[in-house]
This record gives sequence, C-alpha cells and structure tokens, in this order.
Amino acid sequence: MLYDGVLTGNATSNRDYNRSPLNNFEYTREKVSISWENLDVFVKVPQPSLRKRLHLITEEQEKPTRKQVLYNLSGRIDAGSLLAVMGASGAGKSTLMNVLAQRNIGQMDVTGTVLLNDCPITSEMTSMSAYIQQEDLFVGTLTVREHLTFQASLRMDGHVSREQRIARVQEVMLQFGLTKCADTFIGIPGRLQGISGGEKRRLSFASEIITDPPLLFADEPTSGLDSFMAQNLVATMQQLADQGRTIICTIHQPSSEVYAMFHSILMLAEGRIAFMGSTENAIDYFKCLGYPCPDNFNPADFFVRTLAIKPGNEENCRKRVKTICDAYTQESAANETKRAKKVLQDSFSGNDYAVRRSPYKVSWFQQFRSVLWRSWLTNNRDSTVFKMRFLQSIFAGLMTGLFFFQSCDGQDGIYNVFGVMFYLITSTSYIQVYSVVFTFPEERRVFLRDNHSGMYRTDIYFLCKTFAQVPQFVFGPLLMIAIGYWMAGLRPDPIRFLFAYGILVLVSLASVSYTYVISAFAPTSSASIAIIEPMVLPFLLLGGFFKDNTTLPWWLRVVQFLSWWNYGFEAMAINQWDNYGNITCSFKGKASHLPCIGNGEEAIESRGLDKDHLLIDICGLLSLIIAFRIIAFLILLRSTYRKQ
Repeated sequence: MLYDGVLTGNATSNRDYNRSPLNNFEYTREKVSISWENLDVFVKVPQPSLRKRLHLITEEQEKPTRKQVLYNLSGRIDAGSLLAVMGASGAGKSTLMNVLAQRNIGQMDVTGTVLLNDCPITSEMTSMSAYIQQEDLFVGTLTVREHLTFQASLRMDGHVSREQRIARVQEVMLQFGLTKCADTFIGIPGRLQGISGGEKRRLSFASEIITDPPLLFADEPTSGLDSFMAQNLVATMQQLADQGRTIICTIHQPSSEVYAMFHSILMLAEGRIAFMGSTENAIDYFKCLGYPCPDNFNPADFFVRTLAIKPGNEENCRKRVKTICDAYTQESAANETKRAKKVLQDSFSGNDYAVRRSPYKVSWFQQFRSVLWRSWLTNNRDSTVFKMRFLQSIFAGLMTGLFFFQSCDGQDGIYNVFGVMFYLITSTSYIQVYSVVFTFPEERRVFLRDNHSGMYRTDIYFLCKTFAQVPQFVFGPLLMIAIGYWMAGLRPDPIRFLFAYGILVLVSLASVSYTYVISAFAPTSSASIAIIEPMVLPFLLLGGFFKDNTTLPWWLRVVQFLSWWNYGFEAMAINQWDNYGNITCSFKGKASHLPCIGNGEEAIESRGLDKDHLLIDICGLLSLIIAFRIIAFLILLRSTYRKQ
C-alpha cells in the first residue's frame, strides 16, 4: 500500500472521450493530469499603522514581513479523478487550489513547480481550465438561458456557429437540470426574485462546463446547500470526472455519503499534507498512525477533528499534526527515491502569471456585440427603475415650469431666467449622477472574473456599458426641458430651444462621465454613494450662479475649469440673451432698488459671463466628457492589471 501522493483515476479514465457530433460539431476533450512539486507559499503580514510604527521597540521592528502558509507540497492527479481537498479552516485548502489554478495569487510569493501532463505550465492554464468560485457571481437581471448564451458566445471558439452554440446551451441546461428554470431571472437579493441557491450553484458549474474544459477547480461547491443538494452536486461532479475530466474541489466537512463519492482526498493541516490517496486507504492510514476512526462515524468529520487546532489546546494539537504530517513526508520521500528525479524549473520564477490573460476566443466585434447585448438587457430590464428615471425628468420639468411659470419677462424676469437655467442644469446633473453611480461597483467582481478568464476586453466592457446608457442621457433632458422651457416663458424660438436642449445633453454626458470616474474608483456601492455628493458639490458652487465669476480668487478659477455647471450655465445664458434686444426698465415687484439692465448683452455681463465664450463653453463640455471617460477607463483598466 503506497501513500506517495500519486492518484490514479478509475478504469473509465482510459476510455475514448470523443463525444458524438452535435449539430455537425464534434467535441474532443483532451485528458489532463496535473502534478506539483515543492510548492511553498508566503503571504505578506499586515503592517501596523504609521503611528504605531513610530513607537515600536527594536524587537518589534524585527518581526517578519511575510508568513509561510504552504510548506513543500507535492502531489499528482491523473485524468478522470475527482479529488477533495479537505482540512480545518485555515489549513490552506483554497490557497493550494488557487496556486494550482494560477488565480488569486497576486498577493502571494510562490515557489515550486506545477506540471500539466508532465510539462511545465504556461499562460494557457486559464484557457484550458475552469474555476468555480465559492460565491456565485451573476448579472441577476439575466435569465438562465440568456446567461448561458452570453457565456457560449464569448467562451466557445469563434468558428462555432450560432446554431451550435444554442445547441450546446440546451445540452448543458439539460445536463445540470436547469431546463425548468431556463427562462427565469437569476435574481438579485432584495430586489429581484430569481432562482434558488441550488440552481445558482448548478448554473455556476454549467457556465464553466459549457466550453468542455478538461480541468476543473471548484472552491467549496457545496457551501450553503443542504445535504440532499450537496449530494446531487457531487454526483454531478463524479459524472463529469467519469467522462475524463480532472476535478479538484475544496470541501470543508462533507457528509459520509458525499465523502464516499470522491475518488481520492488530500488532507491539509497547518499548510502541510497529512494524507493524499484514495478514500478507502485514508482510514487504514490514520489507523496505522494510532488514530482509528470509530465505527459508524463520518470519516470526514474524524479527519478534520484530528487535524484541527483546538482553542485552549493548541500546543498538543500542533504536536499531533506535526507527527502525522512528518509521517506522510517521510513515506513520500521514501517513495520518491524509488523514482528517477527530474530537474524541474520553478513555475513561478520570473513569470507573472497574475497579469497574463488567456487568448480571447472570439473577435473584438463579437465581444462588442455580445457584451452590448447583455449591457442593454441589464440596463433596461428593470422596468421600475427605468420608469422612475424618466418620471424624475418629467417631475423636474414640471417643477421648473410651475415655480417659474411665465416669469421670465421684463427686469424681474432677468434674474428668474438665470434661476431657470441653473435649476435645469442642476436637475439634469443630479438625476444622471445618481442613475449611474452604481454602474461599476455592482458588476465589478463579475467583470474582473470574466476579464481574467479571457471572455472580453476592458475597453469592450467600458464602451458597452456607456453606450447602453446613452438613451436615458439623451431623452431624460428632452422631457425636462420640453416641459420647463415653454412653461417658464424662455425665449420662444425653436432654434434657441433646440440649442438649449443640446447644451443640457452635453451637461448630462459631462456629469455622467465624471460619475464614471467615481464609480470606477469606488470599491463598493456604499463607498460610491458616500463620496459622490462631496465630490460634486464644489463644481455646483463654482457654476457661476451663487458667486460672480469676476470675484473668484485665482485658485478657484483653476478648479472652475472642471465644472460642467460653469460651461453649461454660461452657454445657456448666451443662448437666451444674445441678440435679445432692449429690455424695458420697469419692475413689477420689490426689486426697484436694483439697477436696470438695458439689453441682453448687459444681462450676460451682469453675471460676470462673456458672450464670446459660447464656442469655448461647448468645447469645454466636450473636453470634460472625453477627459473624464478616459480617466474612468484607465482606473478600470488598472484594476484588471492588479495581480489577481
């Protein structure tokens, strides 16, 4: 009986797995074995704050800056095997799987060798493997069928026809029991009712299996499922392994029925291997070490408890773990001497796999078309939110018209005109700001996962998200000004009206572009909503309405160049008062102490504005739209190049 860390799949792993043609498309799955040698993983130790570091004594300053979490791990899994990586919390299960999958290792220092079919891995690991995360990440406003169709359109090779992709989607839904909920929304907790937790787990598997990968990683696939659903899910993984796939999953504490379904297990404790072999041999192995599993006791529970570090008894537990792990290391070393040793290169030396991307399966145009389709659906699928956005514009237009109803004539009306224009710009800005402030935080993790998997480029995602939202930025201001402009009694010239509408559209796009910067920078939705108001308020105050531009100090004038209120307000004022003609010097209210303004040019100058700046204002708005969007894109792009 050998416990040398070499696993061999059952007899089915030697079959020919060329699948029958499906709509003239034949799937051929390559069988893949994976092995690893001498893996050591270090993580950075969080450093104290600057204030604490200034008061540290010499001994404390010598504390290590990194900590080792995996110690000299070696092993092998042949094709057609289903391996369960087990251990107590903190044993290193997810870390080992992430290292093997070449994902989420950006903050780690890794040394050692990982081989696929006994060949050193390169950057194709992501393209030939699938990684199912512990947390289900979906765009909840899509249906199950739409989600899988989107996955198939980007993850299957470009030469595959549309009919073949649809057939593959249907096949995967049938395989994972998703046919009944195919046209049901995935759902958003608290907002949109959708499929159950078990169906989401199966959908996660279906999303990865749709490309028929030979190597599959699953992090806690049974987390959050009841025993029945967990058993069904592991049975599905068992079937996938029997078809020739190599499957590695972490699992915390499976039931005895689930435990018996695995071909083999890898027990980790304190970052070391305590056992690696078949589930049948595990009980005998621990019994030989003096730790027999009681009769009628769940072996998985027994192994985890034996290798756990119990609070209050840490020293004895660590001694026991060390004894068990040392025994496995010695036996593995003895078996290793019987085999010829190979000179292996460090898979992680001089290669930054964290930032490498797998080749995209489809063209730029196909990516753009698919992502735009999804973005359009998600942006317009929530009818309640969609209607509320336009109701806000209608309400703001009515408020403008009712409050300033036919009050924009004569000397009294001059000051009302400025109020109308500034209110329209402010309403437009805030309606659009709060409609897009969650654009990137809500989908950030989905985007980063898809981007890292080589589904679509960052520029594709950014362009599609922004293009899908354009209609609300164009039609919202139209509804608002169409109501408020005529009710307030602004200059009744269709050309002037259309020009004012165009200025509001530019203001809308500028405010949205600035919000994209905040949205791309903020890590969460709550953070973006918390910082948006103080980040917008200075631009409102520098818009030229509350304070005369000629009285601003030079340093505020510099900041004013970034205010779309400033450009929009001046352009609207020029549009209203340029070539207006004479204004009768008579006051209807109590403002008779104010000086008379004789014509439109004087009205413009009364606010410290310049009638010759119309082209500058338009160019200023266009420049802000372009500049803010470039900054937002670069921030989003930077997040994809951080080590994953």
